[in-house]
Amino acid sequence: MLLALLALLVLAACAAPPVPPPATAPVASASATPAPITPVASQATPPAPARRPPLGTFFFYWYNCPEQECDPAQVRFLPPGWITPLPNDPDLRDGASYSSYNYDWYEQELRTMGATGIDMVFPVSWGDHPHPWFKQDRIDLLVQANGVLEQPLQIGMFLDTTAQQGMFQAYLGNGYRTGPDVPRMPVSDPRSGYFFYDRHIRDFFRRVPRDMWATVNGRPIIITYTTICCDDIGVSGELWSSVKRAFAADFGVAPWLILEETWLSAPPPAGLPAAADVADGVYRWGTALNGPYTGELRGYRVSSVGPGFDNSRIPRVTEPRVQPRDLPPGGGPRAPGAFLRASLAAVPEDADLVLIETWNEWPEGTAVAPAAYTDASGRPLPADFYLRIIRAWKGQ
Repeated sequence: MLLALLALLVLAACAAPPVPPPATAPVASASATPAPITPVASQATPPAPARRPPLGTFFFYWYNCPEQECDPAQVRFLPPGWITPLPNDPDLRDGASYSSYNYDWYEQELRTMGATGIDMVFPVSWGDHPHPWFKQDRIDLLVQANGVLEQPLQIGMFLDTTAQQGMFQAYLGNGYRTGPDVPRMPVSDPRSGYFFYDRHIRDFFRRVPRDMWATVNGRPIIITYTTICCDDIGVSGELWSSVKRAFAADFGVAPWLILEETWLSAPPPAGLPAAADVADGVYRWGTALNGPYTGELRGYRVSSVGPGFDNSRIPRVTEPRVQPRDLPPGGGPRAPGAFLRASLAAVPEDADLVLIETWNEWPEGTAVAPAAYTDASGRPLPADFYLRIIRAWKGQ
């Protein structure tokens, strides 16, 4: 009976269930996957080699300042446009704030990424979230802004799998809810592929022109978040296999799927593929908290790094975690930016992709984008302090 149910996963990405009931506002949750800390010596950024691997970053567009998701009390470092007008915004018709409704915000962010040496941007997508400022159609403005750049960035997808938990709960009539106290979606449910592909992945790539896709060997990149959304992870190999087949049927090419390592944590039932055999790459989420990590799958190496972590200001976080930005991973001499600098120094020269966690996740304190940064003593740092570290590593 179980195998018969699992076999339906192959069809689930193409078969829509009944229209779900209206969703309600989600319950926010914020966490990073804990992982063992590997000591990394604090050191100056070494000279850049002749070739650095492609550099990508995770971009959050769930903000609509100053009204939504922009409480300054929850953020340690305030970026431009958070509580005051965005500087150099020439068109006030769509607002002048740090907002997913503001075209000029997207253009400024993307231009800054490009000037920093970032090659790929991975918008953090939740599909059609109940909040209108965080729906999938906000990607249209990002694409428009990217198109005016002299050298447009490549756009890949960060599939925040928290959304699948919310979608599934809304479909069951329980409202759009996420978090550790909310039941997870079982991957063994034959409808799971629908919530991953039809409700989420397909529309994202329909909105991004092919010539802007971030690719490996011509295949568009999808990076997933952790298994926080789901149960029955052992059958996820069949889920991801069906998603890749559905994508190929719609777009003529299979995606380059980079799974967060927790998706590879459970063995599959007999007769079903392992997630490691379906994925094209693996990485670890949580490196802004736990230090740099390089995942390798069949010779493809993905390194992820971050600047530090602090979720102590987020309401409802009962066990806050902090990784000071001036303390290297594993300990060592304190210095402004030591965590990011040492993390970049630990990236292998033969990495195929490097990911910055994150560009602008302000409540968890993992951002590197321009902001009113300070050192551990409260003294101001340049707004682009962390971008200077990245540029030095990149050799720009």
